[in-house]
Amino acid sequence: MSTPAIPAVKVLCEGFLVREGSRVLDASSTVSLVSGSCGYVLVDTGAAHHRDDLLSALSTSGLSPSSVGALVNTHLHADHCGNNGLFGRARFYAHRSEHPPIGTVRVDDRTSLGPGVSLVPTPGHTEGSVTVFVESDLRYAICGDAIPTKANYDSRTPPAVNIDPCLALASLDLISSWAHVVVPGHGPPFRTIGKK
Repeated sequence: MSTPAIPAVKVLCEGFLVREGSRVLDASSTVSLVSGSCGYVLVDTGAAHHRDDLLSALSTSGLSPSSVGALVNTHLHADHCGNNGLFGRARFYAHRSEHPPIGTVRVDDRTSLGPGVSLVPTPGHTEGSVTVFVESDLRYAICGDAIPTKANYDSRTPPAVNIDPCLALASLDLISSWAHVVVPGHGPPFRTIGKK
């Protein structure tokens, strides 16, 4: 699979949440692939017990773990980084506030990964949550749990788990004002309201 000149976004594994009342019984994050002149960038890796789904999705796309040059963790909760170990050849990126392992590129501010692909701090769910902004045919925001579900976007509600609801809302608003398409942490991509 060759990489396009303009970055492209593909959801490899759609994230989900299984709840019983307010209790989460099972969860795995959305896993997205950004391809372009920056090579193959994977955003989040899902929960460890969904490893086979991720490997199958990569294979279906004509890729293997060694094809991935960069891996971004939107934050370091286990349902978003459970399969990081598959990508030993990739360069890892996470926000410094997440206290990532040694060898990770620790970002503080907006960071470019290549033409049209940037990591943008979007704190609130965690102190170090980041979103990947991709400028392609449309503007995509791969946002982890800064916007965990479309329901959070529709109701303008911060994630239930957050360190600061006001900060989380500010991040949700930043993403919403920029993106044409939101790739949430746990669900399918969706178009934002009022964007053409």
